[in-house]
Amino acid sequence: MSSTSKRTERGKKHTSFEFHPTKGRRFLTIDVKLTAQDTDPTSVILASIAEQQEKVKDAIVRLELSLPAEIEGFLKDAEIKNALKEAYFCTIARDIKRESRPRLGQWTVSEVTPIDALKIYLEQKKMSPERLKELMEYGQRLIEESNK
Repeated sequence: MSSTSKRTERGKKHTSFEFHPTKGRRFLTIDVKLTAQDTDPTSVILASIAEQQEKVKDAIVRLELSLPAEIEGFLKDAEIKNALKEAYFCTIARDIKRESRPRLGQWTVSEVTPIDALKIYLEQKKMSPERLKELMEYGQRLIEESNK
C-alpha cells in the first residue's frame, strides 16, 4: 500500500491510499514420524522432502520430526539441510520421544537402600524367580564388600 500527500489551499494535507498487491511466500510443513525400526532415518526424511520438492522452492518450510531418542544420533543434519536448500527459509523441529523409566513407587531416592533399588530394578526386568534370587545374593555380597 502506498500513500501520497498533497497540500490543499488552506494548508491542510489531503492523503490518498492506493493498494498494490504483493506476492507472498508459501508456507509448507513436512511432517515425518520415525520409529526405532527405521535403520536409516535420514533416508526416510529425505524421501519425504523429495515427495514435496516442487513445493519447497522459495517456500518457508517447517520440517517436523517425531522420533525416538535412540535414533536421534543417526540423523545427518547436513544432508537434510542440503535437501531443503531451495527453500527461502527452513526450520527443523524435533519432537524426541524418551523412554519412561520405572518409578520407585511410594519411596523417594533417599529412602531406597541399594539392595531395595536392585530388587526393584530386577523385578522391572521380569526375570525368573530363580535368576532374581541368584542376582540378589550376588548383589548383597557386593554391597557388604563395599561397606567393609
